[in-house]
Amino acid sequence: MLTELKRCNSIGNIDGLLFLLSVLEGKDKVSRTEINNRCSRENGIVVNCPGAIAFLAYLKLVDVMDNVIIPTEEMMQLSGKNKEDIINIIIKLCLSNMVEDGIFSQESLGFDTDKVHLSIKRSAFPLEYAAIRNFLTVAGALEKEHNGEICVTDSYENIFAKDLKSYRQKLTLEELLKQKEEQSQRGLEAEEFVLELERNRLPLKAYKIKRISDFDVAAGYDIVSYDSNESMKYDRFIEVKCYLGKPHFYWSENECDTARQKGSKYILCLVDYTRIKEPGYTPQYIRNPYDDIFTNENWLVNAASYKIQEI
Repeated sequence: MLTELKRCNSIGNIDGLLFLLSVLEGKDKVSRTEINNRCSRENGIVVNCPGAIAFLAYLKLVDVMDNVIIPTEEMMQLSGKNKEDIINIIIKLCLSNMVEDGIFSQESLGFDTDKVHLSIKRSAFPLEYAAIRNFLTVAGALEKEHNGEICVTDSYENIFAKDLKSYRQKLTLEELLKQKEEQSQRGLEAEEFVLELERNRLPLKAYKIKRISDFDVAAGYDIVSYDSNESMKYDRFIEVKCYLGKPHFYWSENECDTARQKGSKYILCLVDYTRIKEPGYTPQYIRNPYDDIFTNENWLVNAASYKIQEI
């Protein structure tokens, strides 16, 4: 429907849109021919029928099947409403749909402290949204500024801001979940890689060398192993850190404290993810990392965050 909207700059005036809605109200379906005929005979209205139908389809108020227009269940929310309420609902649908389409980047939005309103760059609206932008302007939701920018009027600023916040939170969460999933997968592959190296190093004890991170997340390490074949009990506790690019890692308070307690029995293994499948690749092993990391000038230690509580 955006393709159809791209062909027009206006869907008509408010009265024209309301009349079109009245033609559709209560009907199972209406032909384009009937819509065109009735709109052309009505005095005092301006309506671009193809554009207006595409506009309603974009808002999911109608479905378009060839030459037939079918009102949807969403159209029912307009039934029995007065003209002002109908336009108000349509404005809200326009704003929320455009936000969900992701056309408003952070760079295209701003707050004018002098005029005390939220402003949108005109370039934020692609050509296919021009008719929607113009409808919102005619309907009083948007206003054109002298500098070419567009402001959201006071009546709809909070609604628009709420839609933006909801969209960005959803987007941020989706991106975070995707990032977490990718990091988790890389971490798992790195752990399996190191586990295989340990078992190959000590084949006689291979069956006892285990990856425990799946069932003991509070252990402070990922793999339990042995320093040598002479070891009678676990004496090599390996925390695997996978990285991309320059060697770096995040160390939790629990992992750090466990490293301090285990001393030389604790091994930090840094795995370059891009080299896991490289024949002969050996990751970097750091024994007793608690002492080594904090005293070695080769490592830059930054606090990513602080836990602060009142005492």
